[in-house]
Amino acid sequence: MKNKPVYIAYCIMFAVFLWFDRFTKNLVMANMEIGDALPSQDAFVSIRYTINTGVSFSLFSGHTEALIIVQSVLFAAVAVACIVTYRRLRHPVLQTGLCWVVAGGAGNLIDRIMYGHVVDFVSVGSFPVWNFADMCIVGGCILLGVYVLKHYAKHSERPDGALSDE
Repeated sequence: MKNKPVYIAYCIMFAVFLWFDRFTKNLVMANMEIGDALPSQDAFVSIRYTINTGVSFSLFSGHTEALIIVQSVLFAAVAVACIVTYRRLRHPVLQTGLCWVVAGGAGNLIDRIMYGHVVDFVSVGSFPVWNFADMCIVGGCILLGVYVLKHYAKHSERPDGALSDE
């Protein structure tokens, strides 16, 4: 495979992000009770241990089995997209965005399978509580959006069916 060091760098990035997500969630679970907040519930920014049985903004709460299936399929699809786009396009913004989405998806999928819910703990203002995996997913989606806005025409399908990478 050409550019193997770059491919390995994305694998390392994925592993580090997944490890950090698991590390921070385990740290919170080991040292706090659900509902606890540091420094306090009234602080604008705090570590607030909550659980989410749904997805973003607690949508579809209580449907853990269905969410595991849907999230597993989406995770697999994005992971395959990482491999396919790496072989065809090799654009760093695209690859980084996909890597972040896969790392975040893996972190939350592991939670959902292991505990039946996702561990959230970062609280900022009145925004819903989130975790590092959520940050990876949102950041990755932003990068993918930037890629699409700036590079879509360059990589659009050519008449012969191949993808352009000019």
